[in-house]
Amino acid sequence: MDATLHMRDMFTVVNSSNFLNAGFDANTRVVIFVANLELLPGEQASAVTVNLVDNNGQTFNVPAEDVRPVSTLGFVQITFRLPSNLAPGICTIKIFAHSETSNTGTIRIKV
Repeated sequence: MDATLHMRDMFTVVNSSNFLNAGFDANTRVVIFVANLELLPGEQASAVTVNLVDNNGQTFNVPAEDVRPVSTLGFVQITFRLPSNLAPGICTIKIFAHSETSNTGTIRIKV
């Protein structure tokens, strides 16, 4: 889901409606939900890495900007920034944390 507009994919890389970061960094922030992830005491969100492989086969390892539990649901919300040169099309996504890797999911990127 787009962290600002609360809409699901297809995502644009640059979000012209991103009023939270107006004039500073307009790249879209995406929120995904995962199970069985907990930050260690004192650990920063950037300890979680979001691995993206775009439609052109380019690989990006993006540090999470925010990681927080979703109360009572057993999920964790991860917010990350889409890289500027991400190609349009289907993008695979995995989460790396504490030497573990999530299952692969997909998001769609539009021009």
